[in-house]
Amino acid sequence: MTSNSAYSHLRSQPRASLRDAAPLRAPFTLYVEPTNICNFKCVYCPESFPDFEERSGGLHRMDIVGFERICDQVLELGGVKTLNMYMMGEPFVNKNLADFIRIAKQRRIADRIIITSNGSLLTEDASRRVIEAGLDYLRISVYGGQSEPFARKTQSKIPLDRVHRNVARFKALRDEMKGPTFLYVKMIDSEDAVENQHFLDLFSPIADETVVEPVMNWNDPEEGNLAQVDREEMLQTALFQNKKTVCPFPFYTLVIHSDLRVSVCCVDWAKETVVGDLKTQTLADVWRGERLREFQLAHLERRQSEIGACKNCTYLHTAPDNLDDLSVREFLTRADQVVTPENAE
Repeated sequence: MTSNSAYSHLRSQPRASLRDAAPLRAPFTLYVEPTNICNFKCVYCPESFPDFEERSGGLHRMDIVGFERICDQVLELGGVKTLNMYMMGEPFVNKNLADFIRIAKQRRIADRIIITSNGSLLTEDASRRVIEAGLDYLRISVYGGQSEPFARKTQSKIPLDRVHRNVARFKALRDEMKGPTFLYVKMIDSEDAVENQHFLDLFSPIADETVVEPVMNWNDPEEGNLAQVDREEMLQTALFQNKKTVCPFPFYTLVIHSDLRVSVCCVDWAKETVVGDLKTQTLADVWRGERLREFQLAHLERRQSEIGACKNCTYLHTAPDNLDDLSVREFLTRADQVVTPENAE
């Protein structure tokens, strides 16, 4: 049986004050994208765009060498609190996924490792391997509480009952193996009470926690509102209650894409916020580098409109942190005092 606390409990834990701590010596949260290839083309997701491959810089799968390089560099920074093994794509498309988890756990680069998956490729073998590797949290995203809306929203031929069988088998295997993995199953609010309840009735018996989550959006691409909900209505929901002008994400997260480019935002699918490339730089170079610092200063100086990926974004309101009263002067003064391996005694 899982040894990890409930995912909702994890998310509700008290947070250190980012406003008082920034700039950090290392990111709190690191997203590592095993692949940006997905077997679904969900209507909520930029993967459904006909030019997704071109605009995202091609389709990629990370290899073992690249992931081990990442681990080395995370350790140089002192480790991170959370390693999210996802961004775009379906993580289980990459056959090395369980090996990535095993390596990260053995090297203790993070306090916890989380995967978010659509559950369609969660075979018995894949399940056993990630459980054995020591995965902490598996989040399954279900895109419809009934067969018809599920097919329509995923634009795939994979039926809902396959995902249901895969999830049920995963939990049974986890319990049999006495693995640590906490199983969290979620669905975006369909705005249909019957469908939402059907989802809860279907998955609650086979998951550790089952939740209908509020609608969110990507960084408001010009193609339109992928959330398919009125923007102003969405901004009034509880998820977007923490209104602010400075985006906190560039101050505590990084995303390493499957092509090893590094960006600051987990909803930047088109890689418009890239601040480095691990093929030619180290993670420390990127985190302490001029490109990231300029990005952070652009937000503190309210120049977000100069950044294409940020100018219309609403995702910043989902973060509980607020840096609106952090001045550029205070931030830069602290930055000069941050101890790094280069200036430590």
